[in-house]
Amino acid sequence: MLGAFRRRYYDVLASVYLYNEYQGYTGLERLLAALRQRYPQEVNFIAAVTKHTADEQKHYRMFKHFFESQGRMPLAVDRTCGYIDQFVSIIFGRSLEELDEKQILENEELFFKLCRLVMMTEFRGMQQVAVLLRSRLVRQNPLLMRIFRVIERDEPSHCFPYQGWLRERGSHLPGFEEKFTDLWIHYSLMLLKIPILFLNVRMRRLATFPA
Repeated sequence: MLGAFRRRYYDVLASVYLYNEYQGYTGLERLLAALRQRYPQEVNFIAAVTKHTADEQKHYRMFKHFFESQGRMPLAVDRTCGYIDQFVSIIFGRSLEELDEKQILENEELFFKLCRLVMMTEFRGMQQVAVLLRSRLVRQNPLLMRIFRVIERDEPSHCFPYQGWLRERGSHLPGFEEKFTDLWIHYSLMLLKIPILFLNVRMRRLATFPA
C-alpha cells in the first residue's frame, strides 16, 4: 500500500512538472523569436531569455528521462495543472497557445505585464522547489532529488533578468491583481487540482511524449 502511494505521488509530481516545463520552454521559444526581432540591441536580456529557454527544455528532458527510467509514461496532465497556462488565461484572457508574442512586443505595457508573469511564475517555482527538497517523500527518490537540485540551481537566473528589465524601464512590480492571481493559482493547484489528479486512478497516460 505504501509503495503504491509513493509511486502514485511520484507519477503525479513528475507529470505536472513535465507538462509545465514543456509549456514553459515552447512558450519561451516563441517569445524569444519575437524578442530578437523587436529588440535586437538588447543582447544581455536576449542571452538571459535564451538560457532560460534552454534550461526549461533541459528540465523537461530530465522529467522525460525519469519516466523512461521507470518504464512508464506520464499522466495526461492538461492546462488545468499548468501554472503559466492559468496565469496567461486569467490575465490575458486567452490560452498560452493563442498568445500573440509579436503583438505583445509592440505594446510596451503588455510586454511588461508578460515579463511580470514569467518572473512571478519563476519566483513561485523557486519557493516550490525549496519545499520539495525538504519533502521526506522526494528525499526518498534519488533521481527526483537530482532533478530538483538542478532546478534549484537554475531558477535564480530565470527570475532576476525579468525583474531587472522591468526596473530599468521604470515599470511597476506586480500589482494586487497579479499577486492575487498568483496566490489563487498556487492554492487551487495545491489544495484542489493536484489532489483530484492524485485520486483519479482512471486517468489515462500519454501515448507519446510531447517532444
